[in-house]
Amino acid sequence: MSMQLNRKYITIVFTVAIIAFPIIIGFFMLNKVVDPEEIMITKTEVSPELITIQGGFGDSISKYHGYNISHHDHSLFIQIKGSKFPIRGDKDFNISFTNTYGDIAEIYLVGQDNAKRKIWPQP
Repeated sequence: MSMQLNRKYITIVFTVAIIAFPIIIGFFMLNKVVDPEEIMITKTEVSPELITIQGGFGDSISKYHGYNISHHDHSLFIQIKGSKFPIRGDKDFNISFTNTYGDIAEIYLVGQDNAKRKIWPQP
């Protein structure tokens, strides 16, 4: 009886591991901040009411999954999140949000390691 119980537990643990592993890997891959050098910006517009940033990724695999914004001394710092996981998301992005930051002088893309690249005004 104990041999059947051990086999049952091993089967359950193995099944859970097979199901959980892709989910965990996918979660971490979907929330990765993309290196600014891998991002192509096609349009950036700043007005007193609205800020719009359009672009995409330099490779054909990456998919867009969101962004984070921080603000300091009339500069915006944007982290683009993406993944190389082949589900969800688009290759291109169109970020548009209300300008609640006031007079913006510069916009930077920022990577995971705080590497940054100025995208507006054009460097």
